[in-house]
Amino acid sequence: MQSSWIAKSIAFDGKVRIIFMDNTHLLQQLFNRRTMSPVMKEALGRTVSAAGLIAGLLKEPQQMSLKIKTSSPGANIFADADVSGNVRGYLSEEWFQLPSDGLSLEQIIGSRGTMQVVQETGMKRMFTGITDMPYANITDDISHYYGQSEQTLTWVTINLCIDHQKQRVSSSRGILAQLLPGGNPGLMQQVKEMVNGSDFMLSRYQQDKAHHELLLSPPGGGAILETKPLQWYCECSKEMLSGMLLSLDREELASLVLQAEPAEVVCSHCGEKYRFSPIEIQSLLDILQGRRTIP
Repeated sequence: MQSSWIAKSIAFDGKVRIIFMDNTHLLQQLFNRRTMSPVMKEALGRTVSAAGLIAGLLKEPQQMSLKIKTSSPGANIFADADVSGNVRGYLSEEWFQLPSDGLSLEQIIGSRGTMQVVQETGMKRMFTGITDMPYANITDDISHYYGQSEQTLTWVTINLCIDHQKQRVSSSRGILAQLLPGGNPGLMQQVKEMVNGSDFMLSRYQQDKAHHELLLSPPGGGAILETKPLQWYCECSKEMLSGMLLSLDREELASLVLQAEPAEVVCSHCGEKYRFSPIEIQSLLDILQGRRTIP
């Protein structure tokens, strides 16, 4: 099934919130946009997956952003998600200057890595939390973030399987579990045992088996409250990216017109490519020269 989704649930007599996610298709769309090394895919894939899971905790009209600063100067990771399941993520350009092999994700995040989560709660109110990344693997660092920043016992597991030879995401699934008020911390170990006893996180799992529902049968004893799609979304547009060409000086635009070849502009946030014909570039040049007004 070519779709990505999250499922919200309550289990263990209402004492544990569990979010299930399958974002295999979404990550395949993401990796198709730009050539990346295996460690770059791992970093971006885990971060976008974490944002997707956090989206399951949001309420209308909330949205969130996740920023990871690594120990490699300028090599940052960004992801956004909202309550509707719209997700976006990207790597800073410094990632593309790192050695293509030899460095692990843990080495790049290093001892100085930090994780920042910004949650917009509506009415122009914003909550920001920042923690260190002692595990340097993103997944366990999300659990650490909620324990430190929000004092909420949280367990996150993400299983991202990529066939690098075939350039294909074999599977990407995740679970986020949070202890609710009144819950015994020992319940989290039961959640882990319940998940480990299932094949939901494995690549052989088939969505039509609805294993996320089977997980909530005894001893979990819960119910799926809501299932919603996750989809890739970026607010970029050709009109928006035309501003990048307008930022060039007149001589540079005139040179592009004389080349009589389309110019390509890439959104730095999502990798979407927009082509501008020589006629369109001439129109932008006319705007700079004052012969036309910006529409």
